[in-house]
Amino acid sequence: MPLSPETGFRLALAAIFVAVACIGIPHRLRADRAGGAVSRQSDPRWFWIATWLVTPVLALTCVAFLVQPRWVDFARLDAPAWLRGLGAPVGGAGAALFAWMFRHLGLNVTSTSVPRAEATLVTSGPYRWVRHPMYAATLLLVIAVTLLTANTVVLASGLAMFALLAARSRVEEQRLIGKFGDAYRAYQARTGRFLPRWSRTARAP
Repeated sequence: MPLSPETGFRLALAAIFVAVACIGIPHRLRADRAGGAVSRQSDPRWFWIATWLVTPVLALTCVAFLVQPRWVDFARLDAPAWLRGLGAPVGGAGAALFAWMFRHLGLNVTSTSVPRAEATLVTSGPYRWVRHPMYAATLLLVIAVTLLTANTVVLASGLAMFALLAARSRVEEQRLIGKFGDAYRAYQARTGRFLPRWSRTARAP
């Protein structure tokens, strides 16, 4: 018996969550074991307060959709099945970018905007073109999850989460300038923050 489209969307959403967890958690644990955990108090307080407000809304809505979609029908978006189905390849692209990013970031990764004491300036892999591929991957995943769930709460909370990360990236870049100085300023000049900068300067090695 063939699966219904709704069941297919739920399975795709679950697969994306599992893939992202399997990619991200081991890398973060390995980095913390090697370099020690970085205190979240080093981030602006507004970032974590807003994150604690937004993340449960997004997570609980997605879990409710996985368990029983009708629980979140009140926020349903009227989207055709073919459009919602695009969430699966978009989510796959986001997970792939996530994995590519972790492969090159290595032990530099932290959950805060503060670089590790022994951090190096990574400019390989996706970092060759964008300074924050993790946040670009997050945006792809937000788009994917929104398409699969067709839910306005997921859309609003997902975009809010990305907006918080985008705002924190400015704080992060100031701290990276403080650590790497002119090397990071030169890197900023030839790369985009979330999207590639297709200029001659950006293509220069």
